[in-house]
Amino acid sequence: MTFPVIQSVLDGAALAAELARRFDIAPPVKCRLISRGMNDIYEVRSAHGRHAVKVARAGKADDAAFDYEQAYAQHLADAGFTVPAPMIGRDGKGFFSVDAPEGRRQIAVMKWLDGTPLTKAMSADDARRLGAFLARLHQSVENFNPPSPRSPETERKINERLPALVEMVADDPQSAQFLRHTASDVVARITAMDRAAMPFGAIHGDFQYANVMATPGGALATFDFSDCGQDFLGRDIVTFFWRSDFDGVGDALNPAFVAGYQSIRPLTPAELAALPLFRVARHLLITASMAEFVNRIGPIPGFDGKLADYIAMIRRFAPASTK
Repeated sequence: MTFPVIQSVLDGAALAAELARRFDIAPPVKCRLISRGMNDIYEVRSAHGRHAVKVARAGKADDAAFDYEQAYAQHLADAGFTVPAPMIGRDGKGFFSVDAPEGRRQIAVMKWLDGTPLTKAMSADDARRLGAFLARLHQSVENFNPPSPRSPETERKINERLPALVEMVADDPQSAQFLRHTASDVVARITAMDRAAMPFGAIHGDFQYANVMATPGGALATFDFSDCGQDFLGRDIVTFFWRSDFDGVGDALNPAFVAGYQSIRPLTPAELAALPLFRVARHLLITASMAEFVNRIGPIPGFDGKLADYIAMIRRFAPASTK
């Protein structure tokens, strides 16, 4: 009997050979793992230069959802944004799949991006520029026609992953009850929102500054579309909030980010009113996801039984009725 595997590591040499077979990449092809996480990223070097290869985790998305992700990246590239656009294989497709021990994993070869990822050390002016960049990105996808529908499904994921977080605070009944109550209240409120009442369309899904880089020429580039899909556009704004809250710089950067965004695409009153709910939903999702996947991606700072800071952030932004 083969022991169950949660997430394997694909052999770089075997992957290089498969890429050479499927894509117009001139040999010799060298493949090196450079990032291990929810998805694995490889650097590929060949006579054609450098490419990035993304190996999605098993169960992350079916082929239709993964196809949406590649189409979204290509749409942004066609609109003039610097993104890791997919390379089309000899079969005319932007990705392929392999059977790993834990299940089927999709693989995409992408444009290599050179640049420096942004950090919490950015200035308010940097945050304002980043907000304007996101607004232009949202404007650019107004005519995006995806090959099939895809939703980030934030509320479903919160419900599915919350039990893992509650289990981690089982020795603190008050926090466990707070988490259950807050998640139930926030999910119900967002689920009841009228989609027609607020701008809705293709979103990045994880627009935190760690997923944006400054290129050598000074332009901004964005990557990691694993959580893209059709949703309220305001969701992308709070993914920036989440990261800056997490890094303790939210009060300094978030207002500038929103000001930059609104200089390009003013938010409607309904969107502004929804941001607090989206914000706490994001904190719930990320914290519950870390608890759910800790055995997949390894120990995460704070997830050693000391979750006070994480729960404090959720409590800070939770609706008053749930505190």
